[in-house]
Amino acid sequence: METDMKSLKNLPAKKQLEEIEAVAKKLGMPQPDKRPVLQIVPGEDEKHKVLEIKRGSWNDPQPWFIIDENGDLMVLSSAESMMGIMQSLQHMGEEVFKARLERAIAKELPIDFHDVWTVVMHELQKRLKESGKEASNVNLDNLVKSIKRQHPNLFYSLKDLEIGEDDIKSAGL
Repeated sequence: METDMKSLKNLPAKKQLEEIEAVAKKLGMPQPDKRPVLQIVPGEDEKHKVLEIKRGSWNDPQPWFIIDENGDLMVLSSAESMMGIMQSLQHMGEEVFKARLERAIAKELPIDFHDVWTVVMHELQKRLKESGKEASNVNLDNLVKSIKRQHPNLFYSLKDLEIGEDDIKSAGL
């Protein structure tokens, strides 16, 4: 089910809850049909709004779904939960970066993977300090190729592997 959060305002209450349950399932929340849902309604003046509970109770555990006056869906959660999410995302980003770096190094046929990793990390730190860039913005393939040119002794060459001219031509290298 495709969810269009912009259209919650125009949906009947039952359909709104179904859409919220679909979002909760995508987020991996347990018992998505039991998540508290609140709606923001106008208050007595611009400084005040009223939270009206549509499903669940005020004592239900977080996260809570909130539909604002424009029909947009928000999630209210504790700061502790948000910190956990942010740490998970950061860890996932680090793992993706490591996998990309491993792939870039492996493509260049290192003699000792860990030696090359150490040299790459040193060069990466140096470049990041000089440029002020983020590690995610560095072209890792180009970085490893640059290191291969500077330190050819860290990598196998096709000559070292005793691959014949015919093999090289048939492989398109």
